[in-house]
Amino acid sequence: MNKFIPIVLLSITMLLTLGCETAKRDEEPIRVDAEPHANLVKQAKEDWSWISGTTWIATSIEGQEPLKDTSLWIRFEDHTWMSGSAGCNRISASYERRGIDGLQMSQIASTRMHCAQPKGTMQQESRFLHLLADIDAYHAEPDTLGLSTNAITMLTFKRLEIEK
Repeated sequence: MNKFIPIVLLSITMLLTLGCETAKRDEEPIRVDAEPHANLVKQAKEDWSWISGTTWIATSIEGQEPLKDTSLWIRFEDHTWMSGSAGCNRISASYERRGIDGLQMSQIASTRMHCAQPKGTMQQESRFLHLLADIDAYHAEPDTLGLSTNAITMLTFKRLEIEK
């Protein structure tokens, strides 16, 4: 009786395989029009050309204005490098753009100065750095830049106007 078990298992496997193959041949292939998505990615690449190389000054941190007399700013360089100031310390990071509006920062580093004034500077800086590490998307207009986590804007910036 044990001789028949492998034969029965082989027969069942063949029937299942043939049945799946028949079903696959009868189905129409699913066609996806990737052109709209490709156009959005192309537009995002074009938009990034005016985002990078521009200095962006922070206007809000989780909806609150930054402390007066602190300077929080970022600047995305071409490719994968970001530099800036967290209010007291200079910062730098690697960044990676993903898809249409995805953005992730990593290897965030800062100098290690302590600024006692204005009061709360170091707490603000710590929060700013933490938020940058959690960013997963961006939204840009010609003069504003928003950085988001889970579709919630955490940091907003305005373009630095250069006086002529």
